[in-house]
Amino acid sequence: MASTSIASHEKLVGFDLVQSHYKKVGDHEIRADFIIPHAEFTGKRPLIVRFHGGGLITGDSLSMEWFPQWLLDLAMKHNAVIATANYRLLPEATSLDVFEDVEDFWTWLHSLKVEELLSSCVNPTKLDLGRIITAGESAGGLLSVCLALAHPDEIRAATASYPCLDLASAHFSTPKSVPLTDPPIPESLIDETLAQVKPGAIKSSALLPDRLNLMLAAIHYGRFTQVYERKVGSSHQRNLRYPLEKIDQPDAKIPRGGIAIIQGLQDDIVPAEGNQKFAEKARDVMKGKPSADKIILSLREGAHGFDTMTRLEEEWMQEHLKAVVEAWLA
Repeated sequence: MASTSIASHEKLVGFDLVQSHYKKVGDHEIRADFIIPHAEFTGKRPLIVRFHGGGLITGDSLSMEWFPQWLLDLAMKHNAVIATANYRLLPEATSLDVFEDVEDFWTWLHSLKVEELLSSCVNPTKLDLGRIITAGESAGGLLSVCLALAHPDEIRAATASYPCLDLASAHFSTPKSVPLTDPPIPESLIDETLAQVKPGAIKSSALLPDRLNLMLAAIHYGRFTQVYERKVGSSHQRNLRYPLEKIDQPDAKIPRGGIAIIQGLQDDIVPAEGNQKFAEKARDVMKGKPSADKIILSLREGAHGFDTMTRLEEEWMQEHLKAVVEAWLA
């Protein structure tokens, strides 16, 4: 469970934090957190389903360093609940394990267990499961978009900040000439970590800076694809794990409110080109459908994580979110 210090973090002032476990793998419980505005509310609250970043290797659902301020502002403004979950991390898990956890979290959110949990908390709450928007940063943005593509009729709209949607690109499998850190992280860290992974080992939370160097090394040395495909095989369930391929399927759909992506132009972790490619392909595939004009890509000056302290009230953020929020709350 999260420490008391997390619950009292300055970003969570004005919110209640309710915690549980949405699944158990062997003896390992995987945590889910509900961030609920203090304000009393009659009726059901709209829901934001959010996933944390960290390259699927590090991070925690309550890593406040990476939790976008504008998303908390959005929840507060509309009396919405944020449901944010941990998931099994690479390299102990496979990428298929990660997506299994995301789907299990989705199923759990619709269960009687969640209804009972939230009705019995200090600030009794009911979720409006007809009004769901997804969110996530970096690798969490990948999970946000993939969940929306898997459930386009049940999710009103999706958002994502610098999501790694083009994991098949050379960026994730080719070494870079310029290190991401100074001094550079030795490549041996990757090999040593992979060699030490014990069969059956599970990790679903890594508080920063734990494993951050491993994630950065995997990207710098062009070995992220290797870690992502580890013990899976590159052809296995690609539509589940590669949204550019999912969107290319004949039956591909997106939520009625569309997908809104934020991307920094100076991002050296997730380059802008991948998300430009996704937006162009999605618009092309959806041509002639009502959602064709609802693929929004906002390119901004900034590096990876540039929006973490951005407030909802900023004009560009208001404009970026306008269509997806209207569809979410309609």
